[in-house]
Amino acid sequence: MIALFAAATPEKLDCRKIAERGLNRWILAWVFVWLPAVFANTSCRSLTSGQTNKPLVSARQLSLRGADALQRGRSSDAELLFSQSLAQSPLDERAHWGYATTLWDRGDKQKATFHMAEALRLSGRNPEYAIRLGEMNLELGNIADAKNIALDVLSANRNHAQAWSLLGDTHRAEKDWDNAMECYHRALLIRSDYPKVQLAMADIYRTRGRPQRALAMLDRMTDINADISENPEHMLLRGLTFADLHRDQDATSLLASCSEHLSADSWRKQLEVAEAQYRLGALVEARMTMGRIPNDHLTDAAVLSFKNKLDSSFDQWSAQHPGQLPSEQQARTMQSSENRVASSVPEPRIGPVEPKPLRGLPTGYRQDATQKR
Repeated sequence: MIALFAAATPEKLDCRKIAERGLNRWILAWVFVWLPAVFANTSCRSLTSGQTNKPLVSARQLSLRGADALQRGRSSDAELLFSQSLAQSPLDERAHWGYATTLWDRGDKQKATFHMAEALRLSGRNPEYAIRLGEMNLELGNIADAKNIALDVLSANRNHAQAWSLLGDTHRAEKDWDNAMECYHRALLIRSDYPKVQLAMADIYRTRGRPQRALAMLDRMTDINADISENPEHMLLRGLTFADLHRDQDATSLLASCSEHLSADSWRKQLEVAEAQYRLGALVEARMTMGRIPNDHLTDAAVLSFKNKLDSSFDQWSAQHPGQLPSEQQARTMQSSENRVASSVPEPRIGPVEPKPLRGLPTGYRQDATQKR
């Protein structure tokens, strides 16, 4: 038995060695033949991918430079850089966002809206881009589109203050005051210091014949942030509120200061200031305000209509008092009493809002904004 075992063992060992040698040959074949082929294939894919992404990388570098130029106030340089970025690759959402911003600033609003929509699509529904697109649509009069965008953001994040603000703006544009106030209150619950929303609420209070409540809201804003008193929109609304409260001297002074602080592109607000000054009898100040409206907007129908009205009042005074300028009191006597009555007659006040579901809001939302009130 021992002899047989001894005789068999070398044979078994030889078989084992043969098997090991065969396995080693397969390993060597895989290492020296198949592995290089795999690396070659991977390298080709990496090279192809790098060639494909190169335009996108260049586009993003240009869009970063464009964003820097935009932040520094060099709008023309920013627009050029963003357009070059899109020429390199149309897949950079930041380039679409920046290009839309510069186009909007120079008045090409339809094209700006298209590029902002592209930025939103490529970014995977970035809420920041969504809100800006909604604001653009609202300014263009596309209220339904703006409302849908706000609701879409809120469906993903119910605590998005800007989305509530945008939704409130759409209701305000429809003169749906109750729902607008509900949305604004909701935004303030999330973000207590929100000047845009607070100004909108104060304007609703004033529009609905509650100037005292509007003034309280404006005073509260200055208590939180004293610098807001230098904001032209705050100055305008405060001046109009003073006029509603018959504090004419305060209103005239504040409206004149507001006109000086308004930017060149705020010609509609300049017109609003001039109309308020006219109602107050400050004809000289109204003419100075009209002089700040850029020449390319002087042919607007509303501007022309008011300018003719103002010139007529001056002509009437000049015919009666040659070489003299009217004082505020004298000019006020020339105004139609209807102007003063129309600006001071209170409209129905906003009553308590019942905690009912808001129209157009996602279902399941608690109306806890009324609790804050």
